[in-house]
Parts: sequence; structure tokens; C-alpha cells
Amino acid sequence: MLTLSEKLEGLPALNQVVVPDLWQQQAVTALRQGQDVVVQAPTGAGKTLIFELWSNQGKNHGQAIYTVPTRALANDKLAEWRARGWDVGIATGDLSENLNAPILVATLETQKRRLIEGDGPALLVVDEYQMLGDPNRGLNYELAIALAPPKTQLLLLSGSVANPQDVVKWLRRLGRDAVLVRHEERPVPLEEVHANNLNYHLPSEIRGYWPRFVAKALAEDLGPILIFAPRRQAAEALAAELGRQLPAPNPLQLSARTSAPKPARRNTRPCSDRSARTWKVSGRSISRKSWSLRSRRSTGCASSRTRSRTRWPRR
Repeated sequence: MLTLSEKLEGLPALNQVVVPDLWQQQAVTALRQGQDVVVQAPTGAGKTLIFELWSNQGKNHGQAIYTVPTRALANDKLAEWRARGWDVGIATGDLSENLNAPILVATLETQKRRLIEGDGPALLVVDEYQMLGDPNRGLNYELAIALAPPKTQLLLLSGSVANPQDVVKWLRRLGRDAVLVRHEERPVPLEEVHANNLNYHLPSEIRGYWPRFVAKALAEDLGPILIFAPRRQAAEALAAELGRQLPAPNPLQLSARTSAPKPARRNTRPCSDRSARTWKVSGRSISRKSWSLRSRRSTGCASSRTRSRTRWPRR
């Protein structure tokens, strides 16, 4: 006979229940009371859940615009929420679709003119609002936030601003009823490792700062690795360099859909006899004695495990 706990585990509806933490409840309550909310919480703590709770799982009254700094993030949010059955649109530099949807995922620059002209949504979410301090895009963020119509509530989200209280003071000087919700507990521990402390000996065939740094980090079991590059061109150049320098015994084979597959070209140079004896190729890993390169693919851009904190200038 099943126990009560076993019976409850078999109910799918109960397994889908999400109980927000106290700080998330405080932020949602402030939004429902008509206040602007600035949220400071570490990455992975659950900042997006605040918006999802406010929207009643995509059934919000009035339009909400959820802005993100990159088109890739916008596409991710669009796919995630549409998979739940939400009515979501998107507006980026190269894509505009379903612009009148209850939830619109967008890059902020696409919404700046609308906000300045007073045509604001019920809620404007600025994810990663530390972009205020960006030397190139910060002005667009500042104008959009400062000139958003009073009827538009603001929800600012970040995990890397050292002085969010100054942002709240700035919003209050603009005449807004803003509050700060702060949560310091990090769900995923952050360990800082300096690149100069990675001293693992590598074969001479691997050249270049980033290829050697990535190889050493993987050798120390610090993968997977995410590297941030400032522009798409820089990210592609870095990915190409990593692909050339790091060993790849089983490269991905690409072919056109309309033609027969062609043999893929390897990105690595033939190894010398010495390197062939040093490196042991086994399946999808390359090992040298006691360490392994478990992941050699480079996708997009990334950083080491150190996360910088942005200090937004006082005004």
C-alpha cells in the first residue's frame, strides 16, 4: 500500500507548484501596489520568476515589455515562454513579430523611441540594467528609463551592480515611487580563480593566450567555460582560434541540405610523433596522463569564473 507521500509524489500538478522566496514575494507585492522595483540578486537566484508571478503566468492585464541586452537572450526568452503556451512577441534589430502581444521580448534600443514618445506599456522590465554603465549603450538605457511615461511601471533586474541604492535614489528624484529588493544569498557558489595560477604544463602545439587558458582551465576540471566577447565578430574570431588550436578528434560534420554530405575538414594540424605519444585520443575526450579535455567546442562567447560588479556612477 502506498504511503501518503508516495501518493502526493504521483500528482503532476503538485510537482509543478513553485513557492517563491520571501524576497521574490516582496518584489511582486510592490509591483502589484504600483511601485517601481529594483532587484539586486545573484545570477540564478530567480529574478525572472518575479516577472512571471506578476504576469500570472502570461495572463497579465496590459502589455509588458521584457527587455534584454542581446538578441540571443531575446530569442531564448521567446522560445521558453512560447513553449509554455504564452502569447509572446519579439522585437529585435532583425526581427519583429506579434508586437501587440501581452508580453513583448525586445532589445531596449528597439523600444526607446516608443518610450520617449510616451507610448509605454503597463510594465517595462529591464533585465541586466547594469548596462546603464556601458560606455556605448548606457545612454540609450538611461534615456529609456528616465523618459518612460509615469503610467509605465519599472522592474530593473541585475546581479552585478554594486550600488543599486543609488539607482533607486535616481528614480525617486525623477518622481517615481521606487523600492529596492536585495537578496545576497548565492544559490551557486562563486569561486574566483586567477588565470596566472593555472600552471598546468601543456603541449607546445597549443598556442595563443585564450587557447592555452581554456586548455589549462579544462585540465584543472574548471569546465564548462563561458567566455564573453564584446562583439559578434570578436566572438567568432575567438571561436575559430579555439577550434584551430584545441584538439578535436571528432569534429562536427556539416553539409548542405540539398547536396550529399562532404567529409569534414579537421581543424587541427597533424601531430608530431612526440605529441602523438603524449596525447591519448579516446572517444570524445583527449587525455594526457591524469587530466582530460572534456569539452573542446567553443560556442559564442564567455568568461572565466570571475564576475565583475558594475558601479553605476552617482548623479
